[in-house]
Amino acid sequence: MTALQTEYSLWTRDREDEPLPLLRGLGIGFVPYSPLGHGFLTGQLRSPADIADDDWPKTNPRFIGNAFVRNLRIVDEVRVVGDEIGATSAQVTLAWLPGPGLRHRPHPRHPPSRPCRGEHGRRRPVDAPVRPRTRCRLELLITGSRQTAER
Repeated sequence: MTALQTEYSLWTRDREDEPLPLLRGLGIGFVPYSPLGHGFLTGQLRSPADIADDDWPKTNPRFIGNAFVRNLRIVDEVRVVGDEIGATSAQVTLAWLPGPGLRHRPHPRHPPSRPCRGEHGRRRPVDAPVRPRTRCRLELLITGSRQTAER
């Protein structure tokens, strides 16, 4: 095995306990799937109505009812960080990723109905600098803040 791909993002970090340490120890790469939180962390989804009825997030507890509203606080803070460093929310979220042990590029999940775009509709590269202090701020924002039901 050369790499494992599974969901991992600023918002979904349960892979840090397992399997990331094992993969690092074995020299196996890790490919983050859906590093933009199924599009949520881009800030483009502001209500459950923004999700297509046939899209998987429509039934996920993170995107339903009060959890959706509470999770918008995370999105709004990511946007504030982006504004401070001159980046989009998507750029901030992706720039956070290249941490220890991530040897492969992320695999964003963006169906054609929700492309990852910057201002003026242009595709934007991941070029936002995320300094250690900003990384810590983002990690503290997420720790204990994400609202979801049991999986």
